[in-house]
Amino acid sequence: MKLGFATVALAAALAGTAGCGAGQITQTDTQLPAVNGDIAEAGAVRVNNAVLAYPEPGYWAEGSDVPLRMAIANTAPRGDELEQVSSPVSASVKVEGDTVIPSQRALYVGMEAPKPAGEADAAADAGDVGTATVTLEKINKNLFPGMVVEVTLTFREAGPVKLRVPIAAPDGARTEEAAAAGH
Repeated sequence: MKLGFATVALAAALAGTAGCGAGQITQTDTQLPAVNGDIAEAGAVRVNNAVLAYPEPGYWAEGSDVPLRMAIANTAPRGDELEQVSSPVSASVKVEGDTVIPSQRALYVGMEAPKPAGEADAAADAGDVGTATVTLEKINKNLFPGMVVEVTLTFREAGPVKLRVPIAAPDGARTEEAAAAGH
């Protein structure tokens, strides 16, 4: 009889603790994606992974022209347009290339548009996405990795989007010189 009671008690304890993680709210439901850049929305426009390009000499010196990289998606039933980009670290910002974002499409800034999986040539989809370059011209202070820069994008329909843009992580592996220096 004691063995039967112990078995029932153990089964009840296991069943009670097994249901602890089975609810509708998970620990990961509020986590952001693992990207380095900022993410922001205004209306149907979403800016993803906005970063300043990584500086090859280690930092962006005052007076440098600094490229911005990001993806901008438009989920609205009609197109929108990137009208202006501004930042307190730059007196002027140069925007070149596509600025119109068609409905249900994306604009890739400072990067190539990704190719759909399994397609060797994305020429058939060339009209689906736009590409542009955005450059903060002649920055007014030195920018080091780890710093964040305020950037405002203004769209014709969605309005302004304020971003806190970090410097991107380096694309390649750490060099021998940097490893030897302890940085």
